[in-house]
Amino acid sequence: SIEVSRARVIMQNSQLKAGEKQEYIHCYLCGKDTYKTIITSHARIASASTSFTSSDEESNNIFKLVKCNNCGLHYINPRPAKQHIGYYYSEGYYAHNPVKKKKQKDRKHFTGKWINKKNNVRELVRIYYYNYPCNTGEDRKSLSSYKKILLWFFYLTYRSRLDIIPFTGEGKLLDIGCGNGRYLSALRKLGWQTYGIEQNPNSSEYARTELHLNVETEDLLNYKYKDKFFDVITMWHSLEHLYEPIPTLKEVKRILKDDGLLVIAVPNVDSFAAKVFKENWYQLEIPIHLIAFSPDSITRMLDSAGFKVKKIYYDRRNSPLSRSLRNLKDGKYRLLSKLSRFKVLIKTFNFILAMFGYCDSIVVHALKKKSDDI
Repeated sequence: SIEVSRARVIMQNSQLKAGEKQEYIHCYLCGKDTYKTIITSHARIASASTSFTSSDEESNNIFKLVKCNNCGLHYINPRPAKQHIGYYYSEGYYAHNPVKKKKQKDRKHFTGKWINKKNNVRELVRIYYYNYPCNTGEDRKSLSSYKKILLWFFYLTYRSRLDIIPFTGEGKLLDIGCGNGRYLSALRKLGWQTYGIEQNPNSSEYARTELHLNVETEDLLNYKYKDKFFDVITMWHSLEHLYEPIPTLKEVKRILKDDGLLVIAVPNVDSFAAKVFKENWYQLEIPIHLIAFSPDSITRMLDSAGFKVKKIYYDRRNSPLSRSLRNLKDGKYRLLSKLSRFKVLIKTFNFILAMFGYCDSIVVHALKKKSDDI
């Protein structure tokens, strides 16, 4: 571990020259400046599982994930200067890509009938468990006890889709860091009044022109929505990218209704994969993930911004774990990478991890604090 004193941090910051590509910072959460180094790694191209080579300046492509000695928050220190962070986003970064149009499948045979049946069940789950409008022509109260039990069984599986938001009656929903707008497009079809904000100009332009969504190309701190305007605000894997997370959350509190819902998804640094795979953990994504949250640290950050955590969900999808295994393909543990092919095994293992809170991602539902919560 490496102890860094306040004097050293101040000295290092004072030595930064104009155009410097990295900067030392204090902890985002508590403001302290002593920490220990957890991981040292080359920068990884976002969502590409490959490292930057030494063809560039070596010192600007090596980063450290550190843990604050005072509050336990994990973050990158030094971090890329804000004007240089765009360099580390690959052209293929998934959130910035155009939405792929799915090919129409032949639904005349058994597979097609099963897909139609599954879609119908999903709609019923949204209706009966998430308060969405009934479009099936079937009265909410018309289901038999047998069907209700069967539907409950499917709900237990379907609720792993943590992007399903309880419906509030054509409410206003803002997605911060909405990328290409795919998520907003899906919610608009379900009856939401959707808004988005995205700093990547190409992605936001695509969302506006191709998907016809109400998306602003801006940082939330620079775009002033009305007070208490939104019923729901979502941040799907965007909080860990922010240079000013607490000021952003305080702004979220201002524009969210008093009874509104904040939904945040972040990678879980306390996960099994994070502890075992370390620098090969797929969700590490150094250095574009400036912060690595645990259930405890995200709760404390939300508390400091005026929110109270309602519930923390554990995302049991198997994709990140599979990709962490594939990251081993070029190292001394390359034989283990072959386990990524066993999808059923990984899905079962991830289900067990979720039960104990050790899966790769967490989804937090939070509410604004009331006067008696403060």
